[in-house]
Amino acid sequence: MVSAPWINPQDTYRDDIQGVRAIGAILIALYHIWIHKVSGGVDVFFVMSGFLMTGVLIRQLESTNRIQPFVFWGNLVKRIAPSACTVLLATLFLGYFFVPEPLWSQFIKEVTFSALQIENIGLMRNSVDYLARELPPSPVQQFWALSIQVQFYVFLPLILALVLGLSKRPNSTLPFITAIAVVIAASFLYSVVETTSNPVSAYFNPGARAWEFFAGVLLAFLLPYLQLNAALRNALGLIGISALLLCGILVSESMKFPGYIAIIPVTAAVLLIISGAGSSQTPAKRLLSHPWLKALGKVSFGIYLWHWPLLAFTIEYTGNSHLSLPLGLAIILLAVVLAMATNRYIEEPIRKKKYQAGKAWAPYLIGGAFLTPVLATAATWSYYIQSTIASQSHYNLQQAIINDVSRPDERQDASHIPHDELVTVKELLPDAYTDGCHQDITSPEVRICTYGDRHSQASVALVGGSHAAQWLPALDTIGKQGRLKILNITKSSCPLGALPDSDPSCMEWNRQLVEELSLLKPLAVITNSTRATLAESPEHVPPSYVQQWKKLESLGIKVIAIRDNPAFDFDAATCVARHPEDALACAKPREQSLSSIDPSIAHLRTLSNLNLIDMSEFFCTQRTCMTVTNDHLMYRDAEHLNVLYVLSLTNELHEKLARTSPDIFPPTLIVPRRPTQSRN
Repeated sequence: MVSAPWINPQDTYRDDIQGVRAIGAILIALYHIWIHKVSGGVDVFFVMSGFLMTGVLIRQLESTNRIQPFVFWGNLVKRIAPSACTVLLATLFLGYFFVPEPLWSQFIKEVTFSALQIENIGLMRNSVDYLARELPPSPVQQFWALSIQVQFYVFLPLILALVLGLSKRPNSTLPFITAIAVVIAASFLYSVVETTSNPVSAYFNPGARAWEFFAGVLLAFLLPYLQLNAALRNALGLIGISALLLCGILVSESMKFPGYIAIIPVTAAVLLIISGAGSSQTPAKRLLSHPWLKALGKVSFGIYLWHWPLLAFTIEYTGNSHLSLPLGLAIILLAVVLAMATNRYIEEPIRKKKYQAGKAWAPYLIGGAFLTPVLATAATWSYYIQSTIASQSHYNLQQAIINDVSRPDERQDASHIPHDELVTVKELLPDAYTDGCHQDITSPEVRICTYGDRHSQASVALVGGSHAAQWLPALDTIGKQGRLKILNITKSSCPLGALPDSDPSCMEWNRQLVEELSLLKPLAVITNSTRATLAESPEHVPPSYVQQWKKLESLGIKVIAIRDNPAFDFDAATCVARHPEDALACAKPREQSLSSIDPSIAHLRTLSNLNLIDMSEFFCTQRTCMTVTNDHLMYRDAEHLNVLYVLSLTNELHEKLARTSPDIFPPTLIVPRRPTQSRN
């Protein structure tokens, strides 16, 4: 290992950096509560983390002539785990009372991800998961930033040891500086490209954020060489403070972040670090070193962690995301109080505790002691949910089929819906999802799975996107009772007929699909006839649908098209859980979802193979589209039907299929019905 004669041991603790951290934490809270934009405070934290943690490793290298990752990580575990796990455990407890039941599974999953410091990875996955993209932010979503920091801390000592070890000139930092500069440039370019193409995923992507940390790393090595006079340092400090305070204003809501826009907060952090270096007291440094800012900076980590669940639970309780000034200030004040209490009674006693030499593993035991209750609580809660699914799903599936279905009624509410259905509604999916048969958004491969009577020679193909796949539970039952094989050929966000906003793979999938259908020769293709999911456009039949129907007509394949169900601009299941006795709070006027006349009817004149089914009477009254009946939640999210409700419509769907295609679906009752008692 090389020696480090260039290291400047000054400034092991800087009051002005505490002030910067305080401003960053308060800005984050202010923007989260009232402004709902990017503040730049997190990016400042990233730069500061890179700078401060590199300083820790530099001093370790100077004192021991080597970098000790195990010791470095242990100190971080002792610093981070107690407060982070305390917040997570408190959030878990409060979540039981404030988080709506349909969101329990996702909430527990995110708590686990946060405890394991991979919350950003989970959020990246949700951003491309068609069924999870519309979920509201969880009370632990703020842990994405801490997760990226911890991931950076894992690799930082290894990278520094590698680069410094490869340096051939002990008295020169040039090879190291060059290597770090290359990392910064590569990460920045990746951030710009990824933010342009996948902005939601890029926001949580550690690769797109690495350059911010390494800007601080590079500055830690360059700072001793920067000899600036007091006037220039003061100018840089004032510019840095201005950039930090104005970043959120300069970044408009239309700008994709981080990308190149993150230069603003990163530059602000770099300028503030440079301006505060040395012993000279500039006005900017004196401002940032104010005792109040120092005190807030000391607990800025806790403020960041506590403010978000307080905000999330307040919004959930009040039902209003636009909080008043007094209520918002109360959240900030409570976050500060909790942060100070956490620091005084948990962080400081643990941090000050001394350990005997050779007990480098002691911090890890402390981390494990705090982590275990969080994971144990989350696992217990998750086990309860999974047990509910396992023990109740089969019973509920059977009951959904045999009970008589209640048609939508504006007087109905959710007060009699079983609690288990609220808990499991998002976990019960059509079998095509759990079997891996429902193709993802980006893959063009056509996957085919068989349901219904798998041994039957007669087959019907269920084709399209998720709005087609949601009918599989009912069709599976119909196929089993009617000795008909059901071929599931579906793909996320890709109907039969690619749309302008579909993933490019959808076009290729549709091309291959027609080829497969020409070989399979099903008796009919069941798909969607209209598109009613876009708030900005009325229900319509996309031209691409008609083009594919014509191709199937040329192949002699019948098309049975089911009218699209209404969609909502909110998570319907969660809304019902929040308003169990007010069904109209989770409804919308029919004319906002469906046309007065099914627009697909116009194509009956020109297509001999087209047959239409309209199930809208089971979603809407004459005036209102509902999300709940007396018996079931109708939706599992904003636009997809609840599996149990689809099953309850099995006979109704079969009756309509039998009317339009009696040669395929004999007009016999599928399952004997047991009338349900009115609960109004």
